[in-house]
Amino acid sequence: MHFRVLCLFFCFLSHPLLVGFQYSENLIEALQRADHLYRQSQVKEALVEFENVLLLDEGNQKGLAGVLRCQLRLGNLSEARRTMESVERYSLDKEMIKQLHKQLEEAERVQDQLAAQEFFEEQIEDFEAASKPARRQDSSKSVVPVAAFQQNTPQGRFARAIQIHRKGYSSQAIPLYIEAIMDEPNLLFANDHGLMDLSRAYYSTANKADPRNLKTMFILAWIWEQYSNEERAKSLYANVLEQATKNSRESRVAKAKLTEFRDRERQRLERAATENERLIQDKERFRRLQIANGKFKGYSPEEYQSKGLRYLEEKDLTEAIIHLQGAVRISPTDPQAHYYYAMAQVESAFAGNENGFSIAKRELETTLSLDPEPLLRKKARELLNTLTTEKESSQSDAAVTEAP
Repeated sequence: MHFRVLCLFFCFLSHPLLVGFQYSENLIEALQRADHLYRQSQVKEALVEFENVLLLDEGNQKGLAGVLRCQLRLGNLSEARRTMESVERYSLDKEMIKQLHKQLEEAERVQDQLAAQEFFEEQIEDFEAASKPARRQDSSKSVVPVAAFQQNTPQGRFARAIQIHRKGYSSQAIPLYIEAIMDEPNLLFANDHGLMDLSRAYYSTANKADPRNLKTMFILAWIWEQYSNEERAKSLYANVLEQATKNSRESRVAKAKLTEFRDRERQRLERAATENERLIQDKERFRRLQIANGKFKGYSPEEYQSKGLRYLEEKDLTEAIIHLQGAVRISPTDPQAHYYYAMAQVESAFAGNENGFSIAKRELETTLSLDPEPLLRKKARELLNTLTTEKESSQSDAAVTEAP
C-alpha cells in the first residue's frame, strides 16, 4: 500500500502540468526580479535576470524587451540591434515593436551626436594647439606666431563647418565644408548632417545667378561628380576649361577630369561591345544547338535536310553537319536523312575530323536497317563497303608501320 502511494506521488511530481507550473513560477519570479532591478537603475544586474528569462523561454516578449532596454541603457547598440531582430521574429505586438524601434533609433541618434561632438572637440583642441605662438628658443630672436590657417586640417575645417551648420548658419558653413571635403575626399564618408545636399542647392542657385563665375562653376562640377551625374559635371568642366586661364589650377583639373570622363566612356563602350559580342555568340551557339537537336522553331521538318544539303554543296561542313544531324533527330526513321548525314561526316573526316568515318559507318548501317528504296540501298551499301575497306587498309598500314 505504501509503495503504491509513493509511486503515485512521484508520478504526480513528474506530471507535465506540474512541470509547467514550476517552470511558469520560475519565469514570473525572474521577470519580477529583473523589473525591480531595472527600476532601481541596477541595469547590469537586471540584464542578467532578463537573460535568465530567455534561457527559460527564448521567445518571451517581456524578456526580449527587457534585454533590449538594458542594452540601450548600457550603450551596447550593436547587441541591441540583434536583440531587436529577435523581438521582430518572436513578437506579434506591433505597438511594442514600434516603440522599441523608436527607442533604438533615438539611442543611435544620440550616440552619433556624441561621437560628432567628441570629434569636433578633438579638432578644436588641435586647432587651438596649432594656433598658439611658438616657444621662445632664443631670447635674441623675436617670437613669430604660427599662422592658424597653415596648421589647420581638412578635418578641423569639416568639424567647424558642422558646428556652424548646427547653429543655423548653413550659408557660412557651406564654403568651409566644401573646402574641407575637396581637400580630403575621405570626409565624404563622414556624417555631414545634410551639408552636401545644401551645398548642391547653394551652388546651383549661385551658378544660375552668375553663370560665368569660375569658382562657382568649378565647385558645382565637382559636386555633381560626387553625385555620379557625369553629364552635368562634364558640361560644367568644359565651361571651366573654356573660361579658365591656361595652366591655372582650375584649367588643369578640368582638363584632367574631362580626359577621365572620356576614358571612362571609352571603357564603357568597349565593355558594352564585348558584352554584345558575347551575347551574339551565345545566341548563335544556342541556335546551332537547337538545329542540331531538331528543335529550332524557325524551320519546318523538310528545311533541315534541304538546308543541310545546300551547305554540303557549298562546303560549309559545320552548318551541313548541324542541319543534317537535326534532320536525323527530327526524322529518325527516314533512311535518306541518315544517308546524307553520313555523307557530311565523310567529308568532315577528309577535312580532319577523326570521328567522321566511324560516325558515317554507323549512320550508313542505320540507313540499311530502315529498308530504304533500292537505289538508296545500293548507294549506302557501296559507301559502307568503301569505308570498311578504307578502315581495314588503314589498320593494315598501321600494323606494317609498327612491325620491326
